[in-house]
Amino acid sequence: MSKRLTIVLGIIAVMVFGGAVAFAQTGPGGDESVISGTGYLKASGSGTVSVDMAGAIRMAVDGDATIVDLAGDARVHIASPGARAAESEALTGQSTYQLTGFQGLIAVTGSEFTVEVEGFTAFRAKGSGTAELTGEGVWKTRNDWGFWSPGGAVLGFEE
Repeated sequence: MSKRLTIVLGIIAVMVFGGAVAFAQTGPGGDESVISGTGYLKASGSGTVSVDMAGAIRMAVDGDATIVDLAGDARVHIASPGARAAESEALTGQSTYQLTGFQGLIAVTGSEFTVEVEGFTAFRAKGSGTAELTGEGVWKTRNDWGFWSPGGAVLGFEE
């Protein structure tokens, strides 16, 4: 990963979380429990992220990403580091977008879509939906915050 991208992703992670640290709630057997928030979810970490939602999500990604437009109305914008605004891609009319070895920014808005990322990601989602986070990282909703772990965390958020 380039030094510039590492710095950008680090700055995004600090802006998203403001240095907050706490432990995630756990259910029986040490598995992560379902945790609910209101209206938004912020998360940053490495592993596998799957977000199924309606609304808007903005994310920095270093890894593989798949975006599936389930309602046919999603707007997807993709930009790589150092690209001028005119060089960013605005994608519409497709139902599935696959990005392999991607480093950059993704923004999606729509009434029903899924975003899956393997690798590092820092994101902010606003709307309603659920997210499954597996790996190592930190998350925050309006009501709660904590770590996501290899055992996984399932988070719900709604407007």
